[in-house]
Amino acid sequence: MQQTTGTPTLVRIGVAVLGALLSLSVGAGARAEGMVVEIDLPDKLGSTHELAAAPDGAIWVSQMLQHRLVRISPDDERVKFFDMPPDTGPHGLKFDHDGQLWLTFQFTDEIVEIGPDGGILARHRIPSPGAGPHGLGIAADDTIWWTGKTGDMIGRFDPQTGATTIFPLDHVPATPIYIVADDAGAMWFTELEGSRLGRIDAQGALDFFELPTTDARPIAVFPGPDAQIWFTEERGNAYGRVTHEGRVEEFPTGVAGGELASATFDDADNLWIQFNTPDIIQRIA
Repeated sequence: MQQTTGTPTLVRIGVAVLGALLSLSVGAGARAEGMVVEIDLPDKLGSTHELAAAPDGAIWVSQMLQHRLVRISPDDERVKFFDMPPDTGPHGLKFDHDGQLWLTFQFTDEIVEIGPDGGILARHRIPSPGAGPHGLGIAADDTIWWTGKTGDMIGRFDPQTGATTIFPLDHVPATPIYIVADDAGAMWFTELEGSRLGRIDAQGALDFFELPTTDARPIAVFPGPDAQIWFTEERGNAYGRVTHEGRVEEFPTGVAGGELASATFDDADNLWIQFNTPDIIQRIA
């Protein structure tokens, strides 16, 4: 483990293995003072896509290009690799309210249940070839929602009945990326090429929110402490939110040439943003 100190408001990092660090909740303790912790993986060629925090404090990582999962122990930071079947492309990664880990196989159009030992408990085939399940979200009723990145669709899988429901998107290509639940029981998602946010309720009714910036390419979507939905823009170099009134607001980062990725709020309501370019994490009070 390597530790590097930085300034309180803008922390510069090297090639951290947890490239999607900010998709997890960040505490307001040591990290808020500018300390960056990097954990080196034995395999330097590993890609990092999504992260999920387990109930026991372990961090799970999906490596789509290596077709495997990674588990980092919360106690001693030991790293374990779990190979998935070849050419499956594991990506979306979330724990449900009972502690069950769910995963998407983007390349084989499947929703997958993963056991605590990293083994596959069940594979559920999506009945739409080419759907390309990418992001994964858990609704309040523990139904599994996913974004069909290559199929321009939103999907829902019911673990109780095994039923899958498909909701096609009207913008093609839309390229939906991430999806998250709000406090009212709806799911919100980003459309990378549609440059808009979408909201879908439990009955499948869709609403869309156009972004002020053309070709902004929204990536992350996440709830804020104000119970509003926040998002990041890959190409717009901004983050934003959708207000309760349905108005979209954008906030430029002030970082030259910035390309945003994941983001989250900490328990002190500070906003942390991970950039793909340049290699920084930004904290906004």
